[in-house]
Parts: sequence; structure tokens; C-alpha cells
Amino acid sequence: MTTKQLNGLVKKLQNGNMNVFDDIYYETKSVVYYTILTILKDKSLSEDIMQDTYLKSLAKIHSFKPHYSFKSWIVTIARNLALNEYKKRKRELSFDPSVDEYIFGSTKSTSEKELIVKEMIETLEEDEREIVILHVIGDLKHREIAEIVEKPLGTVTWMYNKAIKKLKNEYGE
Repeated sequence: MTTKQLNGLVKKLQNGNMNVFDDIYYETKSVVYYTILTILKDKSLSEDIMQDTYLKSLAKIHSFKPHYSFKSWIVTIARNLALNEYKKRKRELSFDPSVDEYIFGSTKSTSEKELIVKEMIETLEEDEREIVILHVIGDLKHREIAEIVEKPLGTVTWMYNKAIKKLKNEYGE
């Protein structure tokens, strides 16, 4: 779905047509979830924050301006909520590959996106991981990512290219 088509659905939602919410959700759920998971590294908590993200976006839907990308807008909401939650739980969070089986696979998953995320989590630094997820899964432009992560466009482009090179060196083409 193009940005224009997605923004058209959002316009319908702003006009009170709740029937389009499912389409908006299915178009944005992956990027929202993986953005949150990248920050929190907790599947259950990420699902909760994802729900909060959609509730907040519905409450604030009238503040969305159609000349912006809705994906960027909702990812910004998700990222801010996740960062707030991370700060609250900073001392409680742990990241242990042997414990966090939902990321590293105790179940056999053939989803291409899940396999990509698994490789990134094992290989990339946190900033690189976030940028790659926003670009690859979220299909966001580097300019939009730069706004979301509050870094210069050149830095985002450099980090993305560095991360892709790291993945190619580690896992091949």
C-alpha cells in the first residue's frame, strides 16, 4: 500500500469510518511491533505497548496531518511510548538470548521477517537495528527515519549502509 493510499484510509478514519481501522492496522502492525520490540526486548510488554500505541493514535487521529507519512507518525508514537516504558523499567529489563526464546527461536518459524529480525538482533548494534527495522520492515524512507530517531539524515544513511554491510559480511548476500 502506498503512503497516499494509507493516508486516504486515515482520512476516512478521521471522518469517523472505523471500518478502515483494520486495514490501517494490518498495514502498520509489523513496523510498530518491531520498533517497540527493538527498544524493550520483551515480547509481552511490546504487545502491550503496541496496543497502547493504537489506542493513543485513535485518540489523537485528528491531529494527524495528511501531508506527512502515517507510518512515520504512528512509529513515532510507538517509539516514544516504548522509550518511556524502557525508562520506567530500565533496571528490570534484561536481554539474555538463552532466556528470550521468542526472539531466538524455541519454535520453528519460517517467517522471513522473523528470521531477518533474529539475525539483526544477534549481529547489529541497537541503533543500527532500529534503523534497519524501520527501513526494511516499516518501508520508511531514510528521511522519515532520521526524524523518528532524531539523528541527521547523513548519520541514518551511514548507519543503515554500515548495518547492511555488517549483515552481508556475517550472512552473505
